[in-house]
Amino acid sequence: MKNRPKKPKAEKNPQERPRKEMRKLRRVSMGLLLSGLLLLGCEPSPAKKVPEEVKLQLKWVHQAQFAGFYMAQEKGYYAKENIKITFLEGGPGIDIAQRVVSGQADFGVLAPEFIFMARSQGAPLKAIASIYRRSATVFVAMADSGIVRPSDFIGKTVAIGGEGGGIADYKLQFHAMMKKLGLNVSRVKIVPWDAALGAFLQREADVTPCYSTGNLIKMRQKGLKLNLIWPSDYGIHFYSDTLVATDRLIGEKPGLVTRFLRATLKGWQDAVEDYRQAVTVTLKYAQIKDPELQTAMMEAMLPLVHTGEDRIGWMKAEIWQGMYRILLEQRLLTRPFEVDQAYTLRFLKEIYGGKGK
Repeated sequence: MKNRPKKPKAEKNPQERPRKEMRKLRRVSMGLLLSGLLLLGCEPSPAKKVPEEVKLQLKWVHQAQFAGFYMAQEKGYYAKENIKITFLEGGPGIDIAQRVVSGQADFGVLAPEFIFMARSQGAPLKAIASIYRRSATVFVAMADSGIVRPSDFIGKTVAIGGEGGGIADYKLQFHAMMKKLGLNVSRVKIVPWDAALGAFLQREADVTPCYSTGNLIKMRQKGLKLNLIWPSDYGIHFYSDTLVATDRLIGEKPGLVTRFLRATLKGWQDAVEDYRQAVTVTLKYAQIKDPELQTAMMEAMLPLVHTGEDRIGWMKAEIWQGMYRILLEQRLLTRPFEVDQAYTLRFLKEIYGGKGK
């Protein structure tokens, strides 16, 4: 008998085959998914951006005068803006404007009168914020001198002579104040001013200018009783420590300018809100590590930075116009120019949402 071909065996459960196929497909899919995840895990993570190095040229040596910058650094505000900051000390013989213009520093802390004078000579400097919205300049006389107002300077000796950046703002405000009050400067004896205030302390000068954040504190610590004559009481309004950058940096790297200024203003806000902590931070940097002196500087500086009128760093067109007019009157500008070339509100408006208050 011939062998008959065998009949294929019937499946016990006809529905089992599709289920097996589905389980197989699921296993393959899961394997592919796991392989993909492993491959993704092996890919390098996006490279962290290298911080931009920024150099800030300070107006003087490390002290509480610059506490807000130190606070911004210590609290990580510059780091959060992807900035690596370097503070460059100022001092005798250091031309801040030249350092910024030459690129040795990206930003500088400068008095507005130097911004105007540099601009009139063709230097492309522009203010981006004024940290000290009130000048620290004050004229001082001994309490027993009877000198209590500018008209009392007539016939007296005032230590306002000499040259150099340290006394330029003293001279400006002295002459502006006397002119505004119609007082004849030729009737005032002018002698040289020196940083140690030697002529005044030895009674060779009746009046000396100084900073309320500096020599005024030191004289009070010596127990001297003094009369103070403030130019601002007579309509002479000058900004003081002002942040500057070049037109080129502003034009080519506006984002960097915004980030730097935003971090800086946060630091100054913190310094105002907790000035004792700001003193502690300052002592890490200060050349003179005297807590009493640095605290006194902070206390004298606070009303100059936080005036209560508007936000920290904010600038007003009328103040810039007034400063410019005084410099023109005193013939300190090489050539006239449009005032708004010397400053910009662009970055302050961007950071504060266009509002100064």
